Amino acid sequence: MKSIAIVVIAYNRVHSLSRLLLSLKAANYYGHDVPLIISIDYSENKEVSQYANSFQWPFGEKKVILHPKRLGLRKHVISCGNLTKDYDAVIALEDDIFVSKDFFKYAKQAVEKYDSCDEIAGISLYTHLWNVGADRPFIPQNNGFDAYFLQYAQSWGQVWTKRMWSQFYRWYLECGDEWNKDVILPNNILNWPDSSWLKYYISYITKTNRFFVYPYVSLTTNFTDAGTHHKASSTNFQVPLLSYEKEHYHLPTFTDNALKYDVFFEVEDIELNLGISKKDICIDIYGKKDNEKKQRYWLTTKHLDYKIVKEYSLQLRPHELNIIYGISGKGIYLYDTTLKGKKRTSKEISVLDVSKVKYDIRAISNKRLLSLLKYELIEAIKKKINSILKVRKTGK
Repeated sequence: MKSIAIVVIAYNRVHSLSRLLLSLKAANYYGHDVPLIISIDYSENKEVSQYANSFQWPFGEKKVILHPKRLGLRKHVISCGNLTKDYDAVIALEDDIFVSKDFFKYAKQAVEKYDSCDEIAGISLYTHLWNVGADRPFIPQNNGFDAYFLQYAQSWGQVWTKRMWSQFYRWYLECGDEWNKDVILPNNILNWPDSSWLKYYISYITKTNRFFVYPYVSLTTNFTDAGTHHKASSTNFQVPLLSYEKEHYHLPTFTDNALKYDVFFEVEDIELNLGISKKDICIDIYGKKDNEKKQRYWLTTKHLDYKIVKEYSLQLRPHELNIIYGISGKGIYLYDTTLKGKKRTSKEISVLDVSKVKYDIRAISNKRLLSLLKYELIEAIKKKINSILKVRKTGK
């Protein structure tokens, strides 16, 4: 068996760390020797290191790394990835993650399956149910496998083999500050802070046309505790965990009829259902690509002034099935950008936008909707007031 170590990435949240470590201790390792490394970035909080040193790990060697100076999240994660020099693979877990009891078996089988596959740049333990770049739900198609491929690196539970990490790290050292040069990425990624290592990895796999492997049923979930990138805790990214022991994972090879999604969470090869060449069409069902390559055809939910070649309904889930099965209606449009079309009225656009919202949220009572709107309004006002007070205090 390949040597696989668990690397826990911690900073100053002892509650988060203890929750993760206890979930790791409750997991199944099937008699394998599994080293545990707890890497702690420097902070004034001594409780974290005290807890890490006292934690008992019955499944193999335990090592605590205390960094003497503050690295920041990006440098800290990079240092943890570099631990692959000592192991065949590492399972990297930030401290606000929680694992399924069967996560190790999935990680082990995925490492054995994909370590030698050059197109795979990492293995995700988490599965997305939300497209963060579009602020809309994400539902991958399911064609019988236990995993699919997505051109989006993972930070909420991921596995890197020595080969996967070394290829990325070589690129990382070479790219410097030009991490987003000659690549089209979602705007939210472009706006991530300098402390983000994830934007580098996503840029790398997009530029080199590599993918992460994603499970259909998640092996980790995310508590999104308040920390470096989140001001307050949230349940927005909690997903259902696998809650039973699975003997064998049916993992696709890269050349199988496995599903592949790009960095915008758009399914690949859907143009085959339209009879249009890939180079001539922008697949943009989430409406976030802006057709930057100026392709003639544009499949999108946006309201544009081009000629509509064909219209599809927003009814089947996931939304691309409406194109695959030819469900006609309104909501998804195939435009020919070389021809002008009829401009929609503001009333028509309003009705269509409401239909899209109802498709996404399915149903919510008026009482709950008002409660949510009230909360969001109050939080927005608080944020604005705090921003004004900060400007007055600092003069910036």
